Amino acid sequence: MPVKLQLSFAKTAPKGDFTTICLIGKNGEIIPHLEKDVAAYLIAAMATAQFTGKSGKSLVIYAEKNSYLLIGTGDKLAAGTEAENLGGKLFSALNGTASKRGWLPDHKLDDVVLADICFGANLASYHFDSYFTDKGKDDISVQLAVGGDALNADSILFKDRQALANGVFLARDLVFEPANKLYPAEFASRCSALSAFGLEVEILDEAAMEKLGMGALLGVGQGSRRDSFMVVMNWKGGGDEAPFALVGKGVTFDTGGISLKPAKGMEDMKWDMGGAAAVTGAMCAIAGRK
Repeated sequence: MPVKLQLSFAKTAPKGDFTTICLIGKNGEIIPHLEKDVAAYLIAAMATAQFTGKSGKSLVIYAEKNSYLLIGTGDKLAAGTEAENLGGKLFSALNGTASKRGWLPDHKLDDVVLADICFGANLASYHFDSYFTDKGKDDISVQLAVGGDALNADSILFKDRQALANGVFLARDLVFEPANKLYPAEFASRCSALSAFGLEVEILDEAAMEKLGMGALLGVGQGSRRDSFMVVMNWKGGGDEAPFALVGKGVTFDTGGISLKPAKGMEDMKWDMGGAAAVTGAMCAIAGRK
């Protein structure tokens, strides 16, 4: 799961060519506490560019000694999807700057909101390049340094979201894999590797499934020269609480109606395992969060 974001935490601005990130409110309000002359310069630049702080909009300003990335927050920045989306916009805008390095000073944000911004930036940084013959500039990483005392690499808020991001990235990796690479045995093998996180992983082969009377599933698998498998993952972290189950379809390539379907879009049939990929990612995230 290649990720282009290098995220760090620091109480003071890092040395080097870092773009200062400023979150801008609905009416052009500059949220961080900047020196008066810098704030005045940015306000004038925003007026010239007609930048009002609309949610998700961005503006890069190059000054004599520094550069600034302004990100609009709209009326009020709320935790959850809104903050995550803003983090995604922040990453994309920072990726478009010359240095690809940003410093987000202390904005006195709620710690949950700040954690969600980092989470959104992390999710936006994902890209799948496993089969690129020449990765070239895609190897360049975006660096984001986050200031203040609200969050650090050891914070539960950050660790929980990092575990969730790992699960999302795993699901995306599985979905993007071509069917000739991610066939049933390979899918089961990747699930088995999650036992390193503390998951109990059981792999049922065709003999075991036949013994359990899983004729319908085995019937689908008869259309392939490859063996079928079923993966059962357990995370027993709820104590005496009632368990709940997630079930995902894991057909790595759906040929069930291939003779009835037109050729256009046939390659998309590899995505019939998306449900199982989502479940696998969820289990990875649950185990990672303990």
